[in-house]
Amino acid sequence: MPTIDPTQLQKVFGNIQLEPDAIAECQSICQSFGLAANELFIRWQTFVINRHGGDAGILPTRERILAVRAMLQQERDRRSTQRSTQASQTVKLTRNKERAQYDKNSVEGLLYNMVTGSQEQPPRTPQSVKRVGLLKGNASALRGRSMASPMSPSVFAEPSPSALRYSKRTNIGRVEDVLHSDLPPLQLPEPRPALVVSDLSANFTEDSSGDESDEEDKETKAPGAPAKRMRFMFEKLGTRTETINKRIERMALDVKAEYGITALANPTYPHQNEVTAVGRIVNINLDDAAAPISSDSLFLETSRRLGNGRRIMLNVQAAPSFSLFPGQVVAVEGKNLKGSEFAVSQFRPLPQLQHVGASDRLDTIEPFDAVVASGPYTLSDNFDYEPLCDLVDHIIAARPSLVLLLGPFVSETHPMLRDGQVDLMPDEIFQSQVAPHLNRLREALASRIYLVPSPDDLCLPYASFPQPALRREHLARIGLSEGINSLANPAQISVNGVNIAVSTMDTLFHLVKEEVSRLPALSDRLPRLAWHLVEQRHFYPLATPPAGCAGILASQDVMLRMLAAPDILIVPSQLRQFARVHENVVLLNPGHLSKGLSGGTFAKLAVHAAKSNETSSTMLGTSSRLFPAEFTSVEIKRI
Repeated sequence: MPTIDPTQLQKVFGNIQLEPDAIAECQSICQSFGLAANELFIRWQTFVINRHGGDAGILPTRERILAVRAMLQQERDRRSTQRSTQASQTVKLTRNKERAQYDKNSVEGLLYNMVTGSQEQPPRTPQSVKRVGLLKGNASALRGRSMASPMSPSVFAEPSPSALRYSKRTNIGRVEDVLHSDLPPLQLPEPRPALVVSDLSANFTEDSSGDESDEEDKETKAPGAPAKRMRFMFEKLGTRTETINKRIERMALDVKAEYGITALANPTYPHQNEVTAVGRIVNINLDDAAAPISSDSLFLETSRRLGNGRRIMLNVQAAPSFSLFPGQVVAVEGKNLKGSEFAVSQFRPLPQLQHVGASDRLDTIEPFDAVVASGPYTLSDNFDYEPLCDLVDHIIAARPSLVLLLGPFVSETHPMLRDGQVDLMPDEIFQSQVAPHLNRLREALASRIYLVPSPDDLCLPYASFPQPALRREHLARIGLSEGINSLANPAQISVNGVNIAVSTMDTLFHLVKEEVSRLPALSDRLPRLAWHLVEQRHFYPLATPPAGCAGILASQDVMLRMLAAPDILIVPSQLRQFARVHENVVLLNPGHLSKGLSGGTFAKLAVHAAKSNETSSTMLGTSSRLFPAEFTSVEIKRI
């Protein structure tokens, strides 16, 4: 290729003045790699975007041009390796008649046209072979798709090694944990009685505004009143602090009513006598701001009314027991002798909410059973969804009254998506790999089937927490048939009078890193973490989520508050699965259906017919009928 004229180089680089040594290096690159001047400029722009974040002030010095040469050489070597690999696998690939019309060079061609205005395509290298991990058997789901789509799979690969190991696993159906194993298997009459299901969080839709900073509180709005569309990337200044202040104030009012306290004290003032105060736990380490919480870095933050929003250090040496984390609202009893710290003598138990519909609950709860599973639903090195397929087969055989499938369905943390090894859009993955299994389940059963979204889901429109229930038109767009419904995240539903609360945010995993405790009343740590949600009446009581986690919408905090005390709390987590009862509440972590390269767990739940307990002692009355948790059995099984 003839040497590129320096004036051509200077013309494509525009106002950027090239040094003589940089021009010489550019001419050498163009000759070595067969590039025109405008093609070299495209490669320079790519280099600036990848290495310097697109900073327009980066000048093309000789050193940076040499780095561009190294980048081009790496691309050439990679293409050469791919060509040799493709040649060695020709026999294997001959059966893959459907090939994508798209590869990464199409992006380069698009940039080429944008810069030159030409409709000619630059020279194309042979298409790279990407392993997308779709089994041959699953390829039939895509036969009807137009392979001219720019996001079609490049090749349908052989089963991955982990898929082969999964198919030969020996722990199928092994019970990992059980609750109330002494109860007999639930026998439901035929035909199955219809469930009475009501969505207690039905007011949370995609049209919900949820902005608590407005003068009118959301709770006072008339049901069905028109609301602004949910804004998940917009919050007014001060909304978060207002939300925190309201949380403290609500709990303070209930503590006063529970303990008959005339007035709560300001803990930041000196007090010679024992007083009770309500505030929020804050972790402040004066020596290291990034240090984890400890008993020496605890502060109590007050509300604006109770203490002008000020903070006071907590001395918990004399407290017999506690379990604390940042963001927790607590009722403390103690003294502030010097005005510099509050010496806690005890943490008072917080009053509990009343169970939903307790006054209207029937004397006998109608029995029902349910299957609860949480994503991911596929192994981490493919998108064949073998665990989901096996789960659907199990559900069809078991015929439960209720099916709760919790996200994520197409997880943003999947290694192949994270590394860019898939040419399908998330919606296409759901349509081709997930929807057929769910529709098969819908056709085989008359059970109630509910999906709960997850902040990690890429095929859903909201990546924050909380999330609204998906509209019917969105479910149809991703290939789901009628009869498959969606709940909000978090959600509270009443099934035959039993309140089931569900959240797919991994709050337990976030709590386990932030909790500090001493001889807590609930010694089993994992159920204790779940109980914090019930005690705090909040699905995410932590102060802030960890880095890389979905944002918590303070403007939607009303949707994170528990409407009533749950009878069954379902909080899937990557921590060890468990099923426990505490204070008449069933706490359940079903685990994940897929764990990396192996299968995970799911839960089978059965609520037996039983008489409701007659009385309870909560702050809201003593005549409530309670949920008989001792007549609820849970099995957590391997898929």
